[in-house]
Amino acid sequence: MKTFRIGLVGMGFIADWHYQGFAETDAEIIGMTQDLYGDDAKMSAMRKQLEDKCSAWNIKAYENFDAIVNDPAIDALVIGSVNPYHYDQIMKALEKGKHLLVEKPVVTQIGQLDTIEKKAEETGLVVFPAHNFVYRPDLMRAKKTIESGGLGKIVYASFISSHTISEAHAGGWRGNLALSAGGALMDSGHHLVYQSVYLMGMPVKIQAFTSNLVLKQMEGEDIAQVNLIYPDSSIGLIMQSWTSNHGADIDGIKIIGTESSLAVTEVDYAATFQQQAAAFLDAVENGSSPLSDLNDARDTLRLIRSAYESAEKNQVVDIF
Repeated sequence: MKTFRIGLVGMGFIADWHYQGFAETDAEIIGMTQDLYGDDAKMSAMRKQLEDKCSAWNIKAYENFDAIVNDPAIDALVIGSVNPYHYDQIMKALEKGKHLLVEKPVVTQIGQLDTIEKKAEETGLVVFPAHNFVYRPDLMRAKKTIESGGLGKIVYASFISSHTISEAHAGGWRGNLALSAGGALMDSGHHLVYQSVYLMGMPVKIQAFTSNLVLKQMEGEDIAQVNLIYPDSSIGLIMQSWTSNHGADIDGIKIIGTESSLAVTEVDYAATFQQQAAAFLDAVENGSSPLSDLNDARDTLRLIRSAYESAEKNQVVDIF
C-alpha cells in the first residue's frame, strides 16, 4: 500500500509528467491545487479545469495553496506554479513540514536560495530541484567518462536546443517578464544550463546575445546564445531557441576532448520524470543527495543572470 502522499501545486502540462513519474513508485499523488489569476472569467475557467483534471485522476481538488499545504495528510509537495509564487510557497511548506520537489527555476532571485537552504537545514526537510534531465542514464555515463579522463583534455562543449512553443505558452505568463523573469533562456534553457553545470562546472566568463525574432507577443527573448570560458580555458556554448523546429542537426550535448568526444542527443522525457521521482523518494527516505542540488540551482541562476547582464550591457561578464 502506498503510504507517502504527495500534492501537486500547479496544473500545467508539467503536472501530467509528474503524475506519471510517480505512478510506478511507492508514493501516491492525492491532490492538486492551482493559483488562480486574471479576471473573473479566467479564474472561473481555471477552477473548472482544476476540478475536471482532479476528477479524471480521482484525486482531491484543493481550493488554494493554503488548503493543500495545511493538510496533514500530505507529506510532500511538487511546486509547479508560476515562477514568482515559488519562494513564498516553499517557505510556507517548510514551515508546515513538507518535503519539496520544485520545478525549475526553483526561484528567480539568488538570495532567496540562501534563505531556503538555511530553512531546509533547520527543518531537516528535502528541497529537491526538478532538474530532471540529469537523471537520464546517458548523461550520468557522460559525467563518468569526463571524470575518468576518457576524453582527454576537454577543449569544447556545446548545449543546444531548438524547438517552438505553443501560442498559448508564448502568450501566457511565459511572455510576461514580471512573471517569467526571462525568456527562452530562463525557461527551457534552464535545462541546458543545469546540465552544463553538472558536466562542466561553472565558467569564469560569459558573453551572451539574446533576440526576439518570431514570438513578438513575448516581452523576453525567444532565442539566446551564451559563449563560455571555463577555468581551464576550455570553451563552451549554450543556445536555446523557441524560433524553429529544424535544429535536429545541431541539437543536444556535444563535448570534444583531445583523445575522444561524446554526444548526448536522445531524451526519453517520460523516463526522466520516473527516474527523478525515484531519486526524490530516495532523498526523502534514505537521505541521498540529488544529482543536481540547491548549490547547482544557485549556479544555474547565477549563470543565467550573468548572461542577461552580458546581453544587456553588450560586454563580456566575469563570474565570481
